Amino acid sequence: MIARTRHYKGDRFFKGGAGIYVNRVTEAFTICEHSHDFIEVNYVAEGNGYHYIADRTIPVKTGDLFIIPVGTSHVFRPSSPNQSAKLIVYNCLFRHASFENWKHLFMAGTDIDLVVFNQLNPDVPYLHVFDRHERLQPLITTMHREFRQKYEGYETVLSAILIQVLLIVNRLRNEPESAGANGGRGKPSDRLGEALRFIQEHYAENITVKQLAAHAFMSESHFHRSFKRQTGLTFTQYLQNMRIDRCCALLKTSDQCVNHIANRIGYKDMKFFYTLFLKKTGMTPQQYRKSHQSDEFTAYPV
Repeated sequence: MIARTRHYKGDRFFKGGAGIYVNRVTEAFTICEHSHDFIEVNYVAEGNGYHYIADRTIPVKTGDLFIIPVGTSHVFRPSSPNQSAKLIVYNCLFRHASFENWKHLFMAGTDIDLVVFNQLNPDVPYLHVFDRHERLQPLITTMHREFRQKYEGYETVLSAILIQVLLIVNRLRNEPESAGANGGRGKPSDRLGEALRFIQEHYAENITVKQLAAHAFMSESHFHRSFKRQTGLTFTQYLQNMRIDRCCALLKTSDQCVNHIANRIGYKDMKFFYTLFLKKTGMTPQQYRKSHQSDEFTAYPV
């Protein structure tokens, strides 16, 4: 079997001429990677995990917000396949045409203007900020409530709040400690971001903390503290979660034998691998494959 990327069209979500759609999703491994013909705002409301987007893997936690333009492929995953690991995300979808009505509120060439019109750096085709002062969270939850209750004039309220969200994102992008397009938060975290990308590219290899600390121009002790502060995990936990996550994806989307997959993600000791997989997922690799392959292309519930 070959993994596929779904493409969602706005007609599936926008009914009766509405230009905004909002929901709240508990992310799962059965949700497939996807792109869409509308703009999407994602706000991480609870938990932590990973955002696989445009060939990058970004650790996420409560307060992370992304703006995804038309055509960019992405999917969220909780930190572990174990059902106790929750990752809850608010999704606000809006049509490109809706932004045309608000375009005069945003200066040409700003980050919001560029992401909506898909003119960002093609290597980083999305925006990412962190809601440090929790300015965005109450706005996002209000949008969700308005969309669900659909009181008189709710569409106007949704538009007004969405404009406010986009303007605040622009401010966060221009503040000194705002998250960069690649998820960095200030200069030390930019260096840590380079180390995280190195892990993403070499996770199956024998990576050491000493090697990563040098890559980030930090001492090992400072690297340990910075890594835990940004990801919420130790380096070992992060690497193990990433490997098991990739293993789960391969179990669902390929017919490769378990031993081959374990070697492919960096584990030669099969006893250790089986023990770790059982600990992380609550089942053996064979049980996981059997229970999840039938759900491989479950529709994304956004």
